[in-house]
Amino acid sequence: MVDRGLLYKEWKQHFWIFLVVFAAVLLSEPLAILNDYFQYQGCLAEQKKFPDIECVLYKDYGVSGAMRMFWVGGVALAISQIGFERSRGTLDFTLGLPYKRGVIFNTKYFFGISILLTAQLLSYLLSYALIILYNVDVVFFHEYFIGAVIFCFMVYSLVMAAGAMTGNPLAQMIVAFSASILPYLLIGLPLANLRIILGFFGHDPAFFYGETELLDYITPIIYLNSFGIQDGSLAFTLIPLAMGILFYIIGYFCFIKQQLERNGHFFLWRKMDRPIQILVILFGIWGFGTAAASSLFSYIFGMLIGSAVGFLISYFLIFKKIKQL
Repeated sequence: MVDRGLLYKEWKQHFWIFLVVFAAVLLSEPLAILNDYFQYQGCLAEQKKFPDIECVLYKDYGVSGAMRMFWVGGVALAISQIGFERSRGTLDFTLGLPYKRGVIFNTKYFFGISILLTAQLLSYLLSYALIILYNVDVVFFHEYFIGAVIFCFMVYSLVMAAGAMTGNPLAQMIVAFSASILPYLLIGLPLANLRIILGFFGHDPAFFYGETELLDYITPIIYLNSFGIQDGSLAFTLIPLAMGILFYIIGYFCFIKQQLERNGHFFLWRKMDRPIQILVILFGIWGFGTAAASSLFSYIFGMLIGSAVGFLISYFLIFKKIKQL
């Protein structure tokens, strides 16, 4: 499943990015707590001069917290491990070694996950120690730390899966972001346009609004705001956890079936180019139509502009090969 020799190669090859991500994830929240403490001490010093000033060492993780940015480390690792490796040609070399592709992907994936999880665990322990040491009044600290870890796992899995089906780093980032909003693109946009069209003909489209709210539960990017935590409950964090497992499975099968001769292209499978181009054009039509729905004429004009924009974007992104680094 994971090979020791490949682990060593992965460590040597990505040492600096691993080190930077590990340090950033580990220290971000403890440093934020220290910063709050020093601000509190400064407030106490000012309070001696101005007694009316109120000083409180309080942190509500439902509102803010450096842990909310853990997922950025997952994005950086995944792009470095697959996207940039593919552009430099080092991934071709790795795939030429006497290892199965599944072993190579699992080694990359589980090494990256171990870096992220270890850094997050140490960050949690250090942060909690500082909270106890400085007697910080915190709200939802444990819940949001768990939510941040699960969300980071989902994002890392998503970007790794995107890298396994694309031929360059730009395509990897675009596909990962598109997948994070895919339910809204595939369901939300058509429903929005249907509401607009029904409105033009005098029909009440109110019955569609309940359906669009359900999209929040299956749209990965929605969990960026609160990680699925509602009133301190972690029940909905099981959804991004399941999504992360699903993205890992997709990435695994895409990686073992990838076509190396398509490196540099947007997708590693030529058969995906045309269907995705059609989808991009449709998204352009629906998106621009929705944005210009003040009247029937502007709606039609917006759809025409959207079709042109969608065609140009899809043509230059999907059908133009990017040079290797």
